[in-house]
Amino acid sequence: MNPPVSPLIAPVIVPADARHIDALMVVMRASFDPAFGEAWSALQLGGTLALDSSFARQALDAAGVAQGFTLSRSAGPEVELLLIAVHPGQRGNGMGRALINTACLDAVRRSASEIFLEVRENNQAALSLYRQAGFLEVGRRPNYYAGVTGARFAALTMRRRLDNFDL
Repeated sequence: MNPPVSPLIAPVIVPADARHIDALMVVMRASFDPAFGEAWSALQLGGTLALDSSFARQALDAAGVAQGFTLSRSAGPEVELLLIAVHPGQRGNGMGRALINTACLDAVRRSASEIFLEVRENNQAALSLYRQAGFLEVGRRPNYYAGVTGARFAALTMRRRLDNFDL
């Protein structure tokens, strides 16, 4: 288990690429609830990182160990935040918000006017983070996610306009 990062020490957020897949997969496996099958495989992650339109960031703790990451993809004036993960031992200290802000800044630097993401409707922690970061619900895909118990959940599409983005 990873010790929490001191709230006085901000995580260092740096670019991530295929060289970092193993470290990102450690975070992915710890972060995504296996009851919903949302974690990607290393092959999926590597394939997406290989696309020219994709970009990723990792949040490093004071020891230089990845504790969180984002994976995004550009599509014209839009960016899609495909994945965001924060190691459970690091949640609640601002790392998720810092990663989202960095993804938004990267999107602005790519001339995007908005950033989208998708989230399972019952993922309350993620929904709270996204709403605090200025994302609004703009769509719903009923029964998109299936839990291991057979329960079905909608996928919520959320958007944040970037014309007023300000760190």
